[in-house]
Amino acid sequence: MDGSLAAHRAAAEREERKYMVADMPSGPRRSTTPSSRARFVKLVLFLCVVIVTVGFQLGLLPSGPGSSELSRVRAATKDFDWYALEPSRNIQWTPCYSGQQCARLLLPLDYDTPDGPTTAVALRMIPATDRKNYKGTLLVNPGGPGGSGTSFIARAGANISHVVGGSFDILGFDPRGIGATTPAARCFETDSQRKLWELQGDSRILNLTDGSVDIARAREKLVAARCEEKIGGEWGIARFAGTHLVARDMLEIVERLGQEKLQYWGFSYGTVLGQYFAAMYPDKVGRLIIDGVFDAYSYRANIWDTSLVDTDTVIGSFFHFCHQAGPDKCTLWEPTAAEIQDRYLKVLNAVGESPVPIPLADPPLVLTRKHLQAQMFQASYKPLSAFGLVADTILAIETRNQTALATLAPRIADPTECNCSAAPEPWRADSEAMRAIECGDGDEEPFDADAFTAFYTRLLALSPLSAPIWAANYLACAEWRVRPHTRYLGPFAAARTAHPLLLVSPRFDPVCPLADARAVHGRFGGAGLLVQNSYGHCSLAAPSLCTARHVRAYMENGTLPEPGTVCEPDELPFVGRVEEARARVLSVEDLQLLEAMRGLSKEFELMPGPR
Repeated sequence: MDGSLAAHRAAAEREERKYMVADMPSGPRRSTTPSSRARFVKLVLFLCVVIVTVGFQLGLLPSGPGSSELSRVRAATKDFDWYALEPSRNIQWTPCYSGQQCARLLLPLDYDTPDGPTTAVALRMIPATDRKNYKGTLLVNPGGPGGSGTSFIARAGANISHVVGGSFDILGFDPRGIGATTPAARCFETDSQRKLWELQGDSRILNLTDGSVDIARAREKLVAARCEEKIGGEWGIARFAGTHLVARDMLEIVERLGQEKLQYWGFSYGTVLGQYFAAMYPDKVGRLIIDGVFDAYSYRANIWDTSLVDTDTVIGSFFHFCHQAGPDKCTLWEPTAAEIQDRYLKVLNAVGESPVPIPLADPPLVLTRKHLQAQMFQASYKPLSAFGLVADTILAIETRNQTALATLAPRIADPTECNCSAAPEPWRADSEAMRAIECGDGDEEPFDADAFTAFYTRLLALSPLSAPIWAANYLACAEWRVRPHTRYLGPFAAARTAHPLLLVSPRFDPVCPLADARAVHGRFGGAGLLVQNSYGHCSLAAPSLCTARHVRAYMENGTLPEPGTVCEPDELPFVGRVEEARARVLSVEDLQLLEAMRGLSKEFELMPGPR
């Protein structure tokens, strides 16, 4: 075994033992003696080498779009060993990633037991460039729950700095159980083991009549049982990953930075984290932006059937913008938007009847209706960057263009790669943290067949394409077995915060409707609400100079937008850039702001969704 690989794995295993001293329940398990584990690792290494070597020799491993995106994230996060960075009870910065600063902060798993087990929270910061006008540190959260803040800094930190101004440090952190923070909320030994498990998933769309719900429940029960054993003991991370504890962690980070109040920009689930913080510590709010707002009351109550109110409106914009853009910009163009929709549904139904084999894909893929519905739902999060992929996929299926389908396949279905390392890569967000956080935060609701039928029926009425995908969230939490040590059961409201919040919401968000933002806006005294007249999830789904200006003004001066302010996007799906049509003369500063927002929109394609 390669020396660095062995060292990396050993360091990761030491971390898990050092910072997670859970009392795991006893029970039957497979043998993991040193000799059997060594034989297993050697066998996996051998098979990986053979597969990769033969694949490249035969030209069967091209670098498609999916693998290039993966390589880009790796390139931005390599050459730094988080596990070798000694954690401390004070923030001790170490140079990392060409001019950035990294640290691991030791915090209690349970703040009521300060001398008990700890979590080592990974921090990654881009220092302020304008030290003369220094305004402190801005914490960011990309969503999930389960999104890595340190990885988000790698992809988006520079552009966030350009938007808010160079007088702020930009700090991303991996919340409890996530990314490079230890202990990790992982219930599989390796990334490859998790991928192999995911490959066993049902290829059918979730349906009330064909047994697919039973299969989905059985799979969730299996994951829940593994997690209960591996991360659900007395001091298991699954019992201490709650959002209220992450809010307390943010307060500790701010205080250890020597600052009095939190400055924060949270997206998607990050808006729930922001609501927790503002409700728990209203006197500690400095500048707090929540973008793509999910109502924390619905989140805590495990209410899933109000999220898809605007999903079909966003999906419908696919057909509208394709028609508006014309045949030169949209490969599915027809004389009317209705005809484009009919064309899409015709292909969708045909694939449902007869799945499409793609033998030249890497790995080979049988394209199903489930793939296409998931693709459109995911595209509704980020229409600007993903609607074109949907159109190209449908055209390739229509024309049976195997070359095009093979190229598109890695972006339609996440390819399983050969990762022989026994230690998961710290920057990867693949873990069971999402279940541990959202199911632990939520009310306990065991599965009830009648209740699920009614719930699923309501989702189908809102969005037939998206309902089967969104309903899986209900099943995950219904079967989850680890209950948290503590929960926050107080109000998500504050008559007054030390500084008013800024809420930002697209006009049509596929999973966080504008109605949620308006409801939350009314609960925090003095808060401002900025509506961006766009489609997609969070403001980052569509660049807007107007939005960027308001965010900059809020961060630098505390200025809120006037009530009723609506910002227009500067780029539309298929249509492209629109600022020329408005005949604007932009200053250098405005041009830089707009390009930073465009950069954030491009990176948004790699961000996690809200669930």
